[in-house]
Amino acid sequence: MSAVFALDPSDGLPLYMQLINVIKSAIAKGQLRPGDAVPSERELGEMLAIARGTVRKAFQQLFEEGILIRQQGAGTFVAPHLRQSLPLLESFSEMADASGGQAQSELVGYQRRIASPQECQTLQLSAPHNEVVELTRVRKINGIAISVQTAVLPAQLLEKITDLPESLYHYLDQKGMPVLRATQRFAAVAADDRLAHYLGIRQQTPLLLVTRRGCSHNDVPVEYTRTWCLSDYHDFSLELRKSDTDTDA
Repeated sequence: MSAVFALDPSDGLPLYMQLINVIKSAIAKGQLRPGDAVPSERELGEMLAIARGTVRKAFQQLFEEGILIRQQGAGTFVAPHLRQSLPLLESFSEMADASGGQAQSELVGYQRRIASPQECQTLQLSAPHNEVVELTRVRKINGIAISVQTAVLPAQLLEKITDLPESLYHYLDQKGMPVLRATQRFAAVAADDRLAHYLGIRQQTPLLLVTRRGCSHNDVPVEYTRTWCLSDYHDFSLELRKSDTDTDA
């Protein structure tokens, strides 16, 4: 571990900046992965023979950049970071794999029920086939909670919750109803007490709500999903192009 954080005394760069750079480099090279623990300020100071205040200054900048996170009573960790390039359609597991982390889910809610009028419209359901399955999961990367997701599916797609693997999209692929197209909407919301509890944050913390409607073959809707994301851990990028019909005034 000490080799990962080695500093160069002959480098003219301030020691705290060197430490910032070596931590960023270790993450880029995969030597440190999302969710990995980082030695404490005291441990790093002793390991590198530098002042604890120097380590604290480096950590503070890395906290502000969202590269490291501090969990009360647990320590300092490499922050998970999901990047989704729109309009590429990816599952949570695929995005986690691309970030170098391992996707994990904690099931915190499950029920079979009659769909609400909005869900009937979104999923194109009608009586007597208007029963849905609702499952709520805390989505994690290497044990760090980064979002809460509630997915609503037509009930016939999921007979038993024990049939569901880690990836919902992989399961739908196996059922012959893969998500081939989806529309997403984004909104800024504040965490209520339920979301605050699951994400380990304070109430009213800003969150990004991503609402998705996924369709399979012949545009048949198969999912209506709402995901409340901690924005520190998510990046969404979208390439924009000017219309060919646009001309300069």
